[in-house]
Amino acid sequence: MFIALIAATEALLFSASGAKRHRARTQQVLMGNSLDPGRRLPFIDGYLRRKAAGASKPHVFVASKLAEVCRHAVNTKSFEYLLLHVIRTANLKRRSMRFISQRRITL
Repeated sequence: MFIALIAATEALLFSASGAKRHRARTQQVLMGNSLDPGRRLPFIDGYLRRKAAGASKPHVFVASKLAEVCRHAVNTKSFEYLLLHVIRTANLKRRSMRFISQRRITL
């Protein structure tokens, strides 16, 4: 009984550490900090690089600083609450518009 409990605890810890590594790896890929070239999104990077080919140096500077600020803002809990508020407001607005658009006939 005791050996089974130890084995179950070890399996639980092993799966939890694997899940934590997977989340960290996903975050690194999404933030563009992946060291593994296979983990990047080269087709999207190449497409956007071609679209932004004629950018001037001030444009590049502003874009890099804005991206830095956005990366910092996205890693906060307040950004999650902001997204939740926007989604909830849009849902309530859509629901109220659907209610208004339905005609009620009473006799």
